[in-house]
Amino acid sequence: MFTQSAMPCTLSSVITMTCEAAAGDPGQEPAGESGGAGGTDLLQVWAQVPDPRDRRGRRHSLTVMFALVQAAIVSGATTWAAVRHWITVAPEQVLQSVGARRNARTGVLEAPHPDTVYRTLTGVDPAQVDAAYARYRAAQVPDLYDDDELIGLTVDGKTQRGTATGDGRARHRLGAMLAADAITLAQLDVDGKSNEITAFVPLLDQIGDIANMVISADMMHTQRDHARYLRRRGTHFVFPVGGNQPALFDRLDQLAWTDVPSGWTTYDRGHGRQEIRTIQVMPAPGGLKFPHVKQVFLVERHFYGLDGEHLSGQAVLGVTSLTAAQADARRLAGFVRGEWSIENRDHYIRDVTLGEDRCRVRAGALPSVLAVMRSHAIGALRLLGFTNIAEATRWARDDFTHPLIALGLNI
Repeated sequence: MFTQSAMPCTLSSVITMTCEAAAGDPGQEPAGESGGAGGTDLLQVWAQVPDPRDRRGRRHSLTVMFALVQAAIVSGATTWAAVRHWITVAPEQVLQSVGARRNARTGVLEAPHPDTVYRTLTGVDPAQVDAAYARYRAAQVPDLYDDDELIGLTVDGKTQRGTATGDGRARHRLGAMLAADAITLAQLDVDGKSNEITAFVPLLDQIGDIANMVISADMMHTQRDHARYLRRRGTHFVFPVGGNQPALFDRLDQLAWTDVPSGWTTYDRGHGRQEIRTIQVMPAPGGLKFPHVKQVFLVERHFYGLDGEHLSGQAVLGVTSLTAAQADARRLAGFVRGEWSIENRDHYIRDVTLGEDRCRVRAGALPSVLAVMRSHAIGALRLLGFTNIAEATRWARDDFTHPLIALGLNI
Protein backbone atom coordinates (compact mmCIF):
# COMPACT_ATOMS: atom_id res chain seq x y z
CA MET A 1 0.00 0.00 0.00
CA PHE A 2 1.31 3.44 -0.93
CA THR A 3 2.03 5.67 2.03
CA GLN A 4 2.50 9.38 1.59
CA SER A 5 5.12 9.64 4.27
CA ALA A 6 7.61 7.34 2.58
CA MET A 7 9.20 6.87 -0.82
CA PRO A 8 8.17 3.79 -2.76
CA CYS A 9 11.62 2.31 -3.04
CA THR A 10 15.31 2.97 -2.58
CA LEU A 11 16.57 5.68 -4.89
CA SER A 12 18.13 4.34 -8.07
CA SER A 13 21.84 4.97 -8.37
CA VAL A 14 21.04 6.54 -11.70
CA ILE A 15 19.55 9.62 -10.05
CA THR A 16 21.25 9.85 -6.68
CA MET A 17 23.12 12.98 -7.64
CA THR A 18 24.00 15.76 -5.27
CA CYS A 19 25.02 19.34 -5.84
CA GLU A 20 26.05 22.34 -3.86
CA ALA A 21 24.96 25.47 -5.66
CA ALA A 22 26.63 28.53 -4.23
CA ALA A 23 24.62 31.71 -4.11
CA GLY A 24 27.61 33.74 -5.37
CA ASP A 25 27.32 36.30 -8.14
CA PRO A 26 23.71 36.60 -9.30
CA GLY A 27 24.90 36.56 -12.91
CA GLN A 28 26.83 33.34 -12.42
CA GLU A 29 25.26 29.93 -13.09
CA PRO A 30 25.64 27.63 -10.07
CA ALA A 31 27.40 24.36 -10.90
CA GLY A 32 26.48 21.02 -9.43
CA GLU A 33 28.91 18.33 -8.41
CA SER A 34 29.55 15.55 -10.88
CA GLY A 35 27.60 12.37 -10.40
CA GLY A 36 24.81 10.25 -11.79
CA ALA A 37 24.15 10.60 -15.49
CA GLY A 38 27.51 10.58 -17.15
CA GLY A 39 29.02 12.86 -14.47
CA THR A 40 26.34 15.54 -15.04
CA ASP A 41 23.54 16.69 -12.77
CA LEU A 42 20.52 18.72 -13.76
CA LEU A 43 21.98 22.04 -12.62
CA GLN A 44 24.79 21.48 -15.10
CA VAL A 45 22.27 20.54 -17.77
CA TRP A 46 20.36 23.79 -17.31
CA ALA A 47 23.60 25.76 -17.25
CA GLN A 48 24.24 24.60 -20.84
CA VAL A 49 21.25 26.60 -22.08
CA PRO A 50 22.17 30.14 -23.20
CA ASP A 51 20.49 32.88 -21.17
CA PRO A 52 18.49 35.17 -23.50
CA ARG A 53 18.83 38.17 -21.20
CA ASP A 54 21.46 40.87 -21.29
CA ARG A 55 24.12 40.03 -18.72
CA ARG A 56 23.68 43.39 -17.04
CA GLY A 57 20.94 43.50 -14.48
CA ARG A 58 20.45 39.77 -14.00
CA ARG A 59 19.44 39.15 -10.41
CA HIS A 60 18.52 35.46 -10.68
CA SER A 61 20.23 32.79 -12.74
CA LEU A 62 18.50 30.92 -15.53
CA THR A 63 19.44 27.66 -13.80
CA VAL A 64 17.41 28.58 -10.72
CA MET A 65 14.40 29.37 -12.90
CA PHE A 66 14.61 26.03 -14.69
CA ALA A 67 14.98 24.20 -11.39
CA LEU A 68 11.95 25.81 -9.77
CA VAL A 69 9.66 25.26 -12.76
CA GLN A 70 10.82 21.66 -13.19
CA ALA A 71 10.24 20.94 -9.50
CA ALA A 72 6.76 22.47 -9.69
CA ILE A 73 5.87 20.20 -12.60
CA VAL A 74 7.15 17.13 -10.76
CA SER A 75 4.76 18.07 -7.97
CA GLY A 76 1.87 18.06 -10.41
CA ALA A 77 1.51 21.72 -11.41
CA THR A 78 -0.67 21.61 -14.54
CA THR A 79 -1.10 25.33 -15.26
CA TRP A 80 1.18 28.33 -15.20
CA ALA A 81 -0.86 29.68 -12.27
CA ALA A 82 0.06 26.53 -10.33
CA VAL A 83 3.73 26.94 -11.27
CA ARG A 84 3.61 30.59 -10.12
CA HIS A 85 2.16 29.54 -6.78
CA TRP A 86 4.78 26.83 -6.24
CA ILE A 87 7.63 29.27 -6.93
CA THR A 88 6.08 31.90 -4.64
CA VAL A 89 5.71 29.57 -1.65
CA ALA A 90 8.89 27.48 -2.10
CA PRO A 91 10.65 27.37 1.30
CA GLU A 92 14.22 28.38 2.00
CA GLN A 93 15.45 24.78 1.95
CA VAL A 94 14.31 24.43 -1.65
CA LEU A 95 15.77 27.80 -2.65
CA GLN A 96 19.12 26.86 -1.12
CA SER A 97 19.16 23.51 -2.94
CA VAL A 98 18.62 25.09 -6.36
CA GLY A 99 21.18 27.87 -5.82
CA ALA A 100 18.94 30.88 -5.25
CA ARG A 101 20.61 34.20 -4.41
CA ARG A 102 20.55 35.91 -1.04
CA ASN A 103 19.28 39.41 -0.67
CA ALA A 104 22.35 41.57 -0.08
CA ARG A 105 20.58 43.64 2.56
CA THR A 106 18.58 41.05 4.49
CA GLY A 107 20.57 37.89 3.78
CA VAL A 108 17.33 36.03 3.00
CA LEU A 109 17.21 33.63 0.08
CA GLU A 110 14.99 34.99 -2.69
CA ALA A 111 13.06 33.25 -5.45
CA PRO A 112 12.79 35.02 -8.80
CA HIS A 113 9.44 36.64 -9.41
CA PRO A 114 7.20 34.31 -11.47
CA ASP A 115 6.72 37.07 -14.07
CA THR A 116 10.49 37.22 -14.53
CA VAL A 117 10.60 33.43 -14.91
CA TYR A 118 7.81 33.58 -17.50
CA ARG A 119 9.46 36.30 -19.58
CA THR A 120 12.86 34.64 -19.45
CA LEU A 121 11.73 31.15 -20.39
CA THR A 122 9.69 32.42 -23.31
CA GLY A 123 12.94 33.78 -24.75
CA VAL A 124 15.22 30.73 -24.51
CA ASP A 125 16.09 28.65 -27.55
CA PRO A 126 13.84 25.55 -27.30
CA ALA A 127 16.24 23.52 -29.44
CA GLN A 128 19.00 24.18 -26.89
CA VAL A 129 16.71 23.13 -24.04
CA ASP A 130 15.68 19.92 -25.83
CA ALA A 131 19.30 19.08 -26.64
CA ALA A 132 20.44 19.61 -23.04
CA TYR A 133 17.72 17.33 -21.63
CA ALA A 134 18.45 14.72 -24.32
CA ARG A 135 22.16 14.62 -23.46
CA TYR A 136 21.30 14.11 -19.81
CA ARG A 137 18.85 11.27 -20.42
CA ALA A 138 21.04 9.57 -23.04
CA ALA A 139 23.92 9.51 -20.56
CA GLN A 140 21.74 7.43 -18.21
CA VAL A 141 21.06 4.63 -20.72
CA PRO A 142 24.25 2.61 -19.98
CA ASP A 143 23.19 2.44 -16.33
CA LEU A 144 19.75 1.09 -17.24
CA TYR A 145 20.66 -1.70 -19.68
CA ASP A 146 23.29 -4.37 -20.25
CA ASP A 147 26.02 -3.57 -22.77
CA ASP A 148 24.82 -6.07 -25.40
CA GLU A 149 21.08 -5.62 -24.81
CA LEU A 150 18.86 -4.51 -27.68
CA ILE A 151 16.94 -1.46 -26.49
CA GLY A 152 13.54 -0.58 -27.92
CA LEU A 153 13.12 3.12 -28.72
CA THR A 154 9.80 4.32 -30.10
CA VAL A 155 9.36 7.56 -32.04
CA ASP A 156 6.04 9.38 -32.26
CA GLY A 157 4.61 12.88 -32.48
CA LYS A 158 2.17 14.74 -30.23
CA THR A 159 0.15 17.89 -30.76
CA GLN A 160 -0.10 20.36 -27.86
CA ARG A 161 -3.76 21.19 -28.34
CA GLY A 162 -3.80 23.93 -25.74
CA THR A 163 -1.40 26.01 -27.87
CA ALA A 164 -3.87 26.30 -30.77
CA THR A 165 -4.15 29.86 -32.06
CA GLY A 166 -6.95 31.64 -33.90
CA ASP A 167 -6.21 29.81 -37.15
CA GLY A 168 -6.50 26.47 -35.36
CA ARG A 169 -2.82 25.62 -35.57
CA ALA A 170 -1.21 24.09 -32.50
CA ARG A 171 2.40 23.27 -31.64
CA HIS A 172 3.55 19.76 -32.56
CA ARG A 173 6.51 17.88 -31.15
CA LEU A 174 8.29 14.65 -31.98
CA GLY A 175 9.63 12.45 -29.19
CA ALA A 176 11.66 9.28 -28.65
CA MET A 177 10.86 7.07 -25.64
CA LEU A 178 12.49 3.96 -24.20
CA ALA A 179 9.67 1.50 -24.80
CA ALA A 180 10.32 -0.88 -21.92
CA ASP A 181 10.81 1.76 -19.21
CA ALA A 182 8.63 4.56 -20.62
CA ILE A 183 11.37 7.17 -20.21
CA THR A 184 11.59 9.86 -22.88
CA LEU A 185 15.11 10.35 -24.22
CA ALA A 186 14.61 13.20 -26.65
CA GLN A 187 12.07 15.68 -28.01
CA LEU A 188 11.98 18.54 -30.47
CA ASP A 189 9.56 20.90 -32.17
CA VAL A 190 8.23 20.02 -35.60
CA ASP A 191 8.36 23.03 -37.89
CA GLY A 192 4.84 24.10 -38.83
CA LYS A 193 5.92 24.31 -42.47
CA SER A 194 7.18 20.71 -42.58
CA ASN A 195 6.21 17.41 -40.93
CA GLU A 196 7.56 14.68 -38.66
CA ILE A 197 9.53 13.04 -41.48
CA THR A 198 12.04 15.89 -41.67
CA ALA A 199 12.34 15.97 -37.85
CA PHE A 200 13.19 12.24 -37.52
CA VAL A 201 16.95 12.53 -38.08
CA PRO A 202 17.47 15.73 -36.01
CA LEU A 203 15.56 14.08 -33.15
CA LEU A 204 17.78 10.99 -33.07
CA ASP A 205 20.92 13.09 -33.65
CA GLN A 206 20.32 14.47 -30.14
CA ILE A 207 21.11 10.99 -28.77
CA GLY A 208 24.82 10.34 -28.92
CA ASP A 209 24.92 6.54 -29.08
CA ILE A 210 22.03 4.52 -30.48
CA ALA A 211 24.08 1.52 -31.60
CA ASN A 212 22.16 -1.05 -29.52
CA MET A 213 18.75 0.45 -30.11
CA VAL A 214 15.80 -0.80 -32.16
CA ILE A 215 13.78 2.11 -33.51
CA SER A 216 10.06 1.69 -34.02
CA ALA A 217 7.72 4.32 -35.42
CA ASP A 218 4.42 4.68 -37.23
CA MET A 219 3.96 4.25 -40.97
CA MET A 220 4.87 7.85 -41.74
CA HIS A 221 8.48 7.05 -40.85
CA THR A 222 8.74 3.94 -43.02
CA GLN A 223 11.14 5.75 -45.33
CA ARG A 224 14.15 4.42 -47.22
CA ASP A 225 16.27 7.35 -46.10
CA HIS A 226 15.35 6.68 -42.47
CA ALA A 227 16.37 3.02 -42.83
CA ARG A 228 19.73 3.97 -44.37
CA TYR A 229 20.36 6.59 -41.67
CA LEU A 230 19.65 4.13 -38.86
CA ARG A 231 21.91 1.43 -40.26
CA ARG A 232 24.71 3.97 -40.79
CA ARG A 233 24.46 4.68 -37.06
CA GLY A 234 24.58 0.98 -36.27
CA THR A 235 21.03 0.69 -35.03
CA HIS A 236 18.02 -1.34 -36.22
CA PHE A 237 14.46 -0.56 -37.24
CA VAL A 238 11.02 -2.15 -36.95
CA PHE A 239 8.65 -0.34 -39.32
CA PRO A 240 5.00 -0.96 -40.24
CA VAL A 241 4.20 -0.79 -43.94
CA GLY A 242 1.13 0.98 -45.29
CA GLY A 243 -0.19 3.19 -48.03
CA ASN A 244 2.77 5.56 -48.11
CA GLN A 245 4.85 2.66 -49.51
CA PRO A 246 2.32 1.12 -51.93
CA ALA A 247 4.76 -1.05 -53.90
CA LEU A 248 6.30 -2.44 -50.71
CA PHE A 249 2.87 -3.03 -49.18
CA ASP A 250 1.66 -4.92 -52.26
CA ARG A 251 4.80 -7.06 -52.30
CA LEU A 252 4.35 -8.05 -48.66
CA ASP A 253 0.62 -8.52 -49.00
CA GLN A 254 1.15 -11.06 -51.79
CA LEU A 255 3.37 -13.31 -49.69
CA ALA A 256 2.02 -16.72 -48.67
CA TRP A 257 1.12 -15.80 -45.11
CA THR A 258 -1.39 -18.65 -44.88
CA ASP A 259 1.55 -21.06 -45.05
CA VAL A 260 3.41 -19.35 -42.18
CA PRO A 261 2.54 -20.52 -38.65
CA SER A 262 2.03 -18.02 -35.88
CA GLY A 263 5.34 -17.45 -34.14
CA TRP A 264 3.92 -15.89 -31.00
CA THR A 265 0.48 -15.24 -29.55
CA THR A 266 -0.56 -13.01 -26.65
CA TYR A 267 -3.90 -12.68 -24.88
CA ASP A 268 -5.08 -9.64 -22.93
CA ARG A 269 -8.32 -8.98 -21.09
CA GLY A 270 -9.44 -5.59 -19.84
CA HIS A 271 -11.67 -2.55 -20.44
CA GLY A 272 -14.60 -4.83 -21.13
CA ARG A 273 -13.02 -6.76 -23.97
CA GLN A 274 -10.50 -9.43 -24.86
CA GLU A 275 -7.63 -9.06 -27.31
CA ILE A 276 -5.69 -11.79 -29.11
CA ARG A 277 -2.53 -10.71 -30.90
CA THR A 278 -0.47 -12.94 -33.21
CA ILE A 279 2.68 -12.40 -35.23
CA GLN A 280 3.94 -14.34 -38.24
CA VAL A 281 7.52 -13.82 -39.39
CA MET A 282 9.47 -14.90 -42.46
CA PRO A 283 12.85 -14.05 -44.04
CA ALA A 284 12.80 -11.04 -46.33
CA PRO A 285 11.99 -12.13 -49.90
CA GLY A 286 14.40 -11.37 -52.71
CA GLY A 287 14.01 -8.20 -54.72
CA LEU A 288 12.42 -6.23 -51.91
CA LYS A 289 12.94 -2.58 -52.79
CA PHE A 290 13.56 -1.34 -49.28
CA PRO A 291 17.10 -1.23 -47.82
CA HIS A 292 18.50 -3.44 -45.05
CA VAL A 293 15.40 -5.61 -44.51
CA LYS A 294 16.20 -9.03 -43.01
CA GLN A 295 12.74 -10.17 -41.91
CA VAL A 296 9.13 -9.29 -42.72
CA PHE A 297 6.14 -9.81 -40.45
CA LEU A 298 2.37 -9.78 -40.19
CA VAL A 299 0.72 -8.79 -36.91
CA GLU A 300 -2.98 -9.50 -36.43
CA ARG A 301 -5.08 -8.16 -33.55
CA HIS A 302 -8.59 -9.45 -32.89
CA PHE A 303 -10.94 -7.94 -30.33
CA TYR A 304 -13.76 -9.86 -28.66
CA GLY A 305 -16.43 -9.01 -26.16
CA LEU A 306 -16.40 -10.74 -22.81
CA ASP A 307 -19.10 -13.02 -24.21
CA GLY A 308 -16.78 -14.12 -27.04
CA GLU A 309 -18.41 -12.06 -29.80
CA HIS A 310 -15.86 -10.85 -32.40
CA LEU A 311 -15.86 -7.05 -32.35
CA SER A 312 -13.12 -6.01 -34.77
CA GLY A 313 -9.76 -6.96 -36.22
CA GLN A 314 -6.62 -5.29 -37.47
CA ALA A 315 -3.71 -6.52 -39.58
CA VAL A 316 -0.34 -4.77 -39.90
CA LEU A 317 2.48 -5.70 -42.26
CA GLY A 318 6.03 -4.70 -41.42
CA VAL A 319 9.75 -4.91 -42.07
CA THR A 320 12.80 -5.06 -39.82
CA SER A 321 16.56 -4.98 -40.15
CA LEU A 322 16.88 -7.52 -37.32
CA THR A 323 17.89 -11.03 -38.27
CA ALA A 324 16.15 -14.10 -36.88
CA ALA A 325 19.18 -14.68 -34.66
CA GLN A 326 18.79 -11.19 -33.18
CA ALA A 327 15.01 -11.24 -32.76
CA ASP A 328 12.71 -14.23 -32.96
CA ALA A 329 8.94 -13.84 -33.28
CA ARG A 330 8.41 -13.26 -29.57
CA ARG A 331 11.03 -10.53 -29.34
CA LEU A 332 9.92 -8.92 -32.56
CA ALA A 333 6.35 -8.80 -31.25
CA GLY A 334 7.67 -6.92 -28.21
CA PHE A 335 9.33 -4.29 -30.38
CA VAL A 336 6.17 -3.91 -32.46
CA ARG A 337 4.04 -3.48 -29.36
CA GLY A 338 6.52 -0.99 -27.96
CA GLU A 339 5.68 1.39 -30.81
CA TRP A 340 2.14 1.69 -29.45
CA SER A 341 3.27 2.30 -25.85
CA ILE A 342 4.30 5.94 -26.18
CA GLU A 343 0.65 7.00 -26.55
CA ASN A 344 -0.40 5.43 -23.22
CA ARG A 345 2.75 5.87 -21.18
CA ASP A 346 3.82 9.39 -22.15
CA HIS A 347 1.26 11.31 -24.23
CA TYR A 348 -1.76 10.26 -22.19
CA ILE A 349 -0.05 11.08 -18.90
CA ARG A 350 1.13 14.46 -20.14
CA ASP A 351 -2.44 15.30 -21.13
CA VAL A 352 -4.50 13.77 -18.33
CA THR A 353 -2.21 13.85 -15.27
CA LEU A 354 -0.02 16.84 -16.12
CA GLY A 355 -2.64 18.84 -18.05
CA GLU A 356 -0.73 19.52 -21.27
CA ASP A 357 -3.75 19.82 -23.56
CA ARG A 358 -5.50 22.07 -21.05
CA CYS A 359 -2.49 24.36 -20.64
CA ARG A 360 -3.06 27.64 -22.50
CA VAL A 361 0.54 28.89 -22.40
CA ARG A 362 1.39 29.92 -25.96
CA ALA A 363 4.16 32.51 -25.65
CA GLY A 364 7.55 31.97 -27.28
CA ALA A 365 9.51 28.90 -26.26
CA LEU A 366 7.56 28.22 -23.07
CA PRO A 367 5.15 25.58 -24.48
CA SER A 368 8.14 23.56 -25.70
CA VAL A 369 10.02 23.98 -22.44
CA LEU A 370 7.01 22.84 -20.42
CA ALA A 371 6.51 19.83 -22.71
CA VAL A 372 10.05 18.51 -22.26
CA MET A 373 9.81 19.19 -18.52
CA ARG A 374 6.61 17.15 -18.28
CA SER A 375 8.23 14.17 -19.97
CA HIS A 376 11.31 14.57 -17.79
CA ALA A 377 9.12 14.63 -14.67
CA ILE A 378 7.45 11.39 -15.74
CA GLY A 379 10.83 9.74 -16.27
CA ALA A 380 12.22 10.99 -12.96
CA LEU A 381 9.25 9.60 -11.06
CA ARG A 382 9.45 6.28 -12.89
CA LEU A 383 13.11 5.97 -11.92
CA LEU A 384 12.03 6.30 -8.29
CA GLY A 385 9.90 3.20 -8.76
CA PHE A 386 6.49 4.77 -9.31
CA THR A 387 4.24 3.16 -11.92
CA ASN A 388 1.25 5.42 -11.28
CA ILE A 389 2.29 8.97 -12.11
CA ALA A 390 -0.84 10.56 -10.61
CA GLU A 391 0.04 8.85 -7.34
CA ALA A 392 3.65 9.97 -7.75
CA THR A 393 2.71 13.63 -8.11
CA ARG A 394 0.61 13.37 -4.95
CA TRP A 395 3.70 12.06 -3.15
CA ALA A 396 5.72 14.95 -4.60
CA ARG A 397 3.17 17.47 -3.29
CA ASP A 398 3.36 16.09 0.25
CA ASP A 399 6.73 17.74 0.91
CA PHE A 400 8.64 20.46 -0.93
CA THR A 401 11.78 18.34 -0.79
CA HIS A 402 10.18 15.41 -2.62
CA PRO A 403 10.46 16.97 -6.12
CA LEU A 404 14.13 17.68 -5.38
CA ILE A 405 14.65 14.03 -4.46
CA ALA A 406 13.04 12.97 -7.74
CA LEU A 407 15.29 15.36 -9.67
CA GLY A 408 18.44 14.29 -7.84
CA LEU A 409 19.08 17.73 -6.38
CA ASN A 410 20.75 18.31 -3.04
CA ILE A 411 18.37 18.56 -0.07
